[in-house]
Amino acid sequence: MQRLLVGPHRRCLLVPLDHGPWLGPVTGIDRPRQITSAVLAGGATALLVTPGFLRQVADLIPPQVGIVLRVSVSAGLSAEARQEIPVVTASTALRMDVDAVAVSIFFGRGGEPFLLQWFGQLIEQCHSLGLPVVAEMMPPPEQFYQPEQIAHAARIGMEVGADIIKTNYCGDIVAFRQVVAATALPVIVAGGPSSGNDDNTLEVAGDAVAAGAAGVAFGRRVWQAPHPEEVVAGLHRVLFPASSTHAAA
Repeated sequence: MQRLLVGPHRRCLLVPLDHGPWLGPVTGIDRPRQITSAVLAGGATALLVTPGFLRQVADLIPPQVGIVLRVSVSAGLSAEARQEIPVVTASTALRMDVDAVAVSIFFGRGGEPFLLQWFGQLIEQCHSLGLPVVAEMMPPPEQFYQPEQIAHAARIGMEVGADIIKTNYCGDIVAFRQVVAATALPVIVAGGPSSGNDDNTLEVAGDAVAAGAAGVAFGRRVWQAPHPEEVVAGLHRVLFPASSTHAAA
């Protein structure tokens, strides 16, 4: 995981660009090469992408930037889009030469027994191939930002065997420390919908790191901003204060 957790504090500035299956070609990710170039210029240390998106931009990604491949998606046009479904195998991910795979489990939306069974099998397959697994573990919608439920969802990811947990920030530094402690794994914080406020984005990142998070996975907060490169550069300063570029981190 050397390209995912970087620098002396082993942190990650992950920019998810994988929203296309759910949201479609919305502004910000409608031009894959343009947004990829912008977030890389800002100092993203890793990208979260779908297989098709990766094929569009692979030549733009420098060797030091980590690539996380999404292997489950939710199609926004589907009447059954409440839960993600597996679409990529571990062997395919290995052939695409990525650094890790990512899967999402949204509790409270149905289908959990099948997804957890598949999740465990995927982890076994990935680990046999030397691929780490990033697990996005989300509590039920009505408890989406409650620290106890976030910790429970994250703990399930740890227990099944994930290597990195991606989950919500609960908005409280002290409470989120319990989430981090509950996993004993690197935890990266999801951004959620764009706040429309770059200062708020940087504040959330700073608070998450202060609570023990290993980094952030901010997608819409980045690519829905008027100047994505500047937002990423600001996040880089928060996560890697001793350096101005990833190369120095």
